[in-house]
Amino acid sequence: MKKNIFVSAIMFLCFFSFVFAVNTENVGYPIAELGNCANKVECATFCNKAENMNACIAYGEKNGMMTAEEVKISKVVANKVKEGKMPGGCTDKNSCETFCQTNLDSLSECLSFADEVGISGATIEEGKKVAKALKEGAKLPGNCKSKTECETFCADPNNIEACLDFGEASGIIDKQELSQARSIMKFIKSGETPGSCKRKSDCDVYCKDDSHWDECLAFAEKAGFLSGEELEMVKKTGGKGPGNCKGKEECAAYCENPSHLDECVEFGAKTGMISEDEVEKIKGGVQMIKDGLEQIPSEARSEAEACLEEAFNGKLSEVLSGNTMITKDQGNKVGPCMEKAVENYIKSQMPKEGQMPSQGGAPEGFQIPQGGMPENIPQGMPENVKIPEGVQIPSGLQGPPCSSPEECMKMFGPKQ
Repeated sequence: MKKNIFVSAIMFLCFFSFVFAVNTENVGYPIAELGNCANKVECATFCNKAENMNACIAYGEKNGMMTAEEVKISKVVANKVKEGKMPGGCTDKNSCETFCQTNLDSLSECLSFADEVGISGATIEEGKKVAKALKEGAKLPGNCKSKTECETFCADPNNIEACLDFGEASGIIDKQELSQARSIMKFIKSGETPGSCKRKSDCDVYCKDDSHWDECLAFAEKAGFLSGEELEMVKKTGGKGPGNCKGKEECAAYCENPSHLDECVEFGAKTGMISEDEVEKIKGGVQMIKDGLEQIPSEARSEAEACLEEAFNGKLSEVLSGNTMITKDQGNKVGPCMEKAVENYIKSQMPKEGQMPSQGGAPEGFQIPQGGMPENIPQGMPENVKIPEGVQIPSGLQGPPCSSPEECMKMFGPKQ
């Protein structure tokens, strides 16, 4: 069963900000503010003690090791620890994880605590679904009582059905995943899986052996894991992607490396996954962004760059230097970012309602209507205002061969 029954990360999320588990490549040891800890392990030990939490939060905030949201949550948790208002009275990462993972009765308390201090995310939502299902009468598979017990029980192929039933009842496994899991279950019971494998890890190992390729492909087809188009593509590529990668995770990791961009693009073009037009957009994408930033009014550039920084997950400089690839989704945000920045600049130059233009006149490229400005200028962007001549807004940029696990899978091989 892929999903954890217990919310294993709840208390880790509460305390990871205190633990020195951040990028420490540029940290100079020993760190005086953290008890003169001499290495990452010592710093983690120091920061995992309740009495040192505030010092560690301050250090992390000062050195940019924590986001504003992490700092905010960490300070709330530190106060909870000082006041003795933690779940089960726990005081550090280890004791809180133990409390929240080893006893079913602690699940609701831990989830309430997460809500109270502002922790959110997919793991928390999954935990709430489990708690709701249990409250409505659902039973954990095998009557397991802890995260470890549940994982051990569901790792046994003989227990798959019970675990899938709970996953369905609680809603922590989506319908497509359930359908695929139940399809595999019948093949496991009949001994028809490749090499008679019974666990995903065993099947992965077996099917990575090239000598088992035909057998595994035949199974994927029989189990309905590949459509006709996908099947033909897999046969065409031999189930291998650029650099002989296999499977979505391996191929995605390979093609995320900027040094492999050309190889991945060529592979996509050769196999017909990427059109010639898309290849040109991929290779010229960075230059188009640079040209666009140069061509828009200088006053609008900072807003455009801020928008692009967000679109590229804080890596605009790396994108412009060619060290980070651009996905199709990211490329499609470039045009709107620049268009919005130019529009806002134009709006800022337009006279306010009832006012004549300030000294210097209208922005370059615009003309005052014959007879002067109307007495009441409507708010917002006038319909007849256009982007100044010569400004080119790139749009429709596309990045590397795939931009999602599903698309990578479709390109590079059978599901693992």
